[in-house]
Amino acid sequence: MNTLTKKIIPVNPVNFAKFGKVVSLPREKPTAEGDTFKFWANIANYRINGKTEIGLCTVTLPRGNRVNSLECHLHTPEILIPVDVPFALPLLIEGEPEENLKIFRVNVGEAVVINPGVWHSASIPLEKSEATYFVIFRYQTSQKDIEKKSINDIEILI
Repeated sequence: MNTLTKKIIPVNPVNFAKFGKVVSLPREKPTAEGDTFKFWANIANYRINGKTEIGLCTVTLPRGNRVNSLECHLHTPEILIPVDVPFALPLLIEGEPEENLKIFRVNVGEAVVINPGVWHSASIPLEKSEATYFVIFRYQTSQKDIEKKSINDIEILI
């Protein structure tokens, strides 16, 4: 069986819309500003019922740049924010075939809000062999709201 290969595509609000939201530096005028600050309100929003948590995830390059498992959270969105280097984020809509997996590049200075029920793997570091990113979701999601599944190997063209 041949291994499916996938290219990384730059994330933007249009191509990411069915998976969630993209948060990036706004181009419009700030909501408020002063001599030493500029503030943009409500550049993104999401709904989480209850307490939230902020975690950090550090990832390394997977063997052969391959993804073979996914996870999803049914009851909460997941927010990912790169800390040190860009990462590639594999995503798949529930019920779609593995061939529809999309790989998005998320740069430092951007964030993504993944909708509940969207399958994803751990991010894959780009430009270095290791990447760290913030993970924000409902409290104890990683223990109480996590579904996992195996998929056929998919090679990410880095």
